[in-house]
Amino acid sequence: MITITIRDALYFSYAGQKSVDYGIINVNLSSGMLEENFVPSRSIVEEKIKGRDQPYFMRTEVEPLQFSVSFAFEEGWDSDKIREVARWLTQHDYYQELTFTTEEGVNPERIFYALVVDEATLIHNGLKQGYITLTFRCDSPYAYSPVMTTRTYEWKDRIYEWKPTFQTGIDSKSVIVNSEGHLTLNTNRPKWSDYPKYTTWIELN
Repeated sequence: MITITIRDALYFSYAGQKSVDYGIINVNLSSGMLEENFVPSRSIVEEKIKGRDQPYFMRTEVEPLQFSVSFAFEEGWDSDKIREVARWLTQHDYYQELTFTTEEGVNPERIFYALVVDEATLIHNGLKQGYITLTFRCDSPYAYSPVMTTRTYEWKDRIYEWKPTFQTGIDSKSVIVNSEGHLTLNTNRPKWSDYPKYTTWIELN
């Protein structure tokens, strides 16, 4: 399955609300090929000491995902809509669920938990038409997969009764069959002398 990239997606959802409800869509402003974050940014942590040109390698650290997007208004806006969109996208104290899809109503393939950082910019033509550019920073270097569920299987409890039969080539000394036909421990502790001379371990019960 081919993963939908952010630049391909037309619709998005953030903090439990859909972009179509605000009359905005995800757009790409580049005239050339699309750019996407391929892998998380990674840095090397090293330790330098005096008199040694080659630093000592300590570890690598992976940075949380961060990407910029542009959201365009499908129609004109007014002051109320601008404030409403600003509250929806920027007024959160913790990471919110962010998803992108190519078609409305289609389940997302990747889920981000993100917050808007840096400055959000409104670019317009003076006629209340334009788009917003902003940057999301995620809580981790990776995207999450949606919850996968399977069909529901009905379970019916059934009583299963098993009656073992006690059969062996020699008489057992440690267990006996009681009057009800059940196995029970022999109250008389057996002695080695009770077993035939050439009894093997496998034959002991």
